[in-house]
Amino acid sequence: MMSNKGQGIYGSSTASGNYHGSSEWIISSSTSPYHTNKRYSLDTPYGSDYSPPQSPSLSEPLSAHFLSLQTTDSSIRKSAIEHILSILTNPENEKLVKNYLNTIIVLATESPFDDITEAFSSFIKTIQDKYHIPKQRTTYYINDEQLPKLNTQDELTSKLFQDVFIQNGRVNHLTRILGWHPQYLERFLSAYNTIMKDPGPLPITWRNYIGILAAARYNCSYIVSLQEHEFLQNNGDPRWLQGIEFIPAKLKNLLKVIELMAHQPWLLPKLDIEYLVKGSDAWSIAELVQAMVLITTFLSLSGLVFCCGIAPEVGLSDSNGLGGSFSINDSDAEIEDTSASENTANLMELLKNRKSSATNDEDDDSEEHDRQQDFHNAGIESSSSNSTTSSSSLSSSTLLSSSSGEQGSTEKKSTTATVGTQTETHDFSRYKGNYNLSHTDFDVSSREYSIFSVQEYSWKEHGYELVSRYFPDAAPLLEEEFSFVYTMTYYEFNNNPDIDTLPFRRAVWYYVQRVKGMCHDDYNYQEVNMFLSISLKNFVKKAACFPDTIKRDDFSKLGYHLKPDEKAHLSLLAVCSHKQASLLYGLYTVMEYQNRR
Repeated sequence: MMSNKGQGIYGSSTASGNYHGSSEWIISSSTSPYHTNKRYSLDTPYGSDYSPPQSPSLSEPLSAHFLSLQTTDSSIRKSAIEHILSILTNPENEKLVKNYLNTIIVLATESPFDDITEAFSSFIKTIQDKYHIPKQRTTYYINDEQLPKLNTQDELTSKLFQDVFIQNGRVNHLTRILGWHPQYLERFLSAYNTIMKDPGPLPITWRNYIGILAAARYNCSYIVSLQEHEFLQNNGDPRWLQGIEFIPAKLKNLLKVIELMAHQPWLLPKLDIEYLVKGSDAWSIAELVQAMVLITTFLSLSGLVFCCGIAPEVGLSDSNGLGGSFSINDSDAEIEDTSASENTANLMELLKNRKSSATNDEDDDSEEHDRQQDFHNAGIESSSSNSTTSSSSLSSSTLLSSSSGEQGSTEKKSTTATVGTQTETHDFSRYKGNYNLSHTDFDVSSREYSIFSVQEYSWKEHGYELVSRYFPDAAPLLEEEFSFVYTMTYYEFNNNPDIDTLPFRRAVWYYVQRVKGMCHDDYNYQEVNMFLSISLKNFVKKAACFPDTIKRDDFSKLGYHLKPDEKAHLSLLAVCSHKQASLLYGLYTVMEYQNRR
């Protein structure tokens, strides 16, 4: 069922009063607690008595007035605020205060309009002795004071924040993080809305559910919760949220593809997808292409959530339960990175002395390099292969065994000061079934699979064309997203101005694709170990392979002095490169099948 972009926070027409979901942006109306003060998170292992979260009701008396706040017309907002507060301050309506407590907190903390923020912040002060008002965090890793201000004076950022609030009733945490890079945020929102809302081969609810399945592979409670709510708002069958045994066989057939894309995409070309596109439960090629775009989108988003330590949204999780092993005060303490000063100085020297890219390419062509060995070395986390050494050196095997161990235990226990604490509220196994594949390092010497040559099958020359054929509106938006992230620069590194960071950014992008088994013949892989510290390689690899193991230490100790917005930029580079790599494997598999027919 297609959504109406003019719908409000409930995803429905306020005139009709019918509850039909909107698939607005990723953290949209589903996250808004405007209805009642309920917990919608799924926080227990499920058996036959499992009851999924219920779609909220529009019958509450203040619903229409809260909806009226979602406008740029200050006079309408003023009238709505006055009416809401006149009702909530009436002692006879104390039950309404309890019902709308989450709503009040959201409006006090996640609105770009000062009049809304001030009015509801003041109201909270009058009730804080009677109700528990949890301290809100946008991210576990960054002080809110360092984030883009909701009432920012930057014109584009302000417009985007206001647009998101008007659609969804809040500026969600992921939007606020991306507000550091508003030009990217604008492109991302456009691509995401097209993929999730615009006409396409797959029903809206299937798109939501594929998002759930993909995010569950990385144990990302944040994204799973959001898509569960979107699914219900779009009139999805609540039984599906009990687990994959309740979903159609056709959708269940996609689980192997999701598993491979998440953990070992280089095995996809070996997968005979004929079982998907034949028979009574067959996928059309158009549906399969859109599904692959969705899978890689949500894998990428899950990685970004963990990279930036994004905290749960009010109304989606039990805020009181988030602090179990996580201290907000401790999280604000600075974590010293002893290698950062020396590494940063070395990198600045390298970048300042760097010749133009064209000149370097000419020099590289004249030198004798064992390119296969360079490609192999780029994937090793060891001090011997890295010019900007770090005290936190890890061998590839050590990193893998350590991270895999954490990954296996994430579902059963919380991890101190990590976003992994969210996983206590979800039993991800119900979305995975018996598909238990996990990450293993790509083996450049394997006889079971081979290195993927991007010169033979690239996004721009091949993948773009295939997506254009079956999902034409999405292709140019994906291209713009990939291209913009790759080229985005402010010509700064920390507080050093006039720095061309292209070699550094390029090293991150190609390192991620090297980890995924992709080789760019025109890239000098010596640059990976030249420009990236060991700890940064560690962080980037986790982001692309097992993001749920990322800890605050990983975010804090990247081996360089970097501002939080620069770390978010690096995270975007890593997860978007991963998105492109996994999508390329999927599209190549489709092309191979078509060529065999």
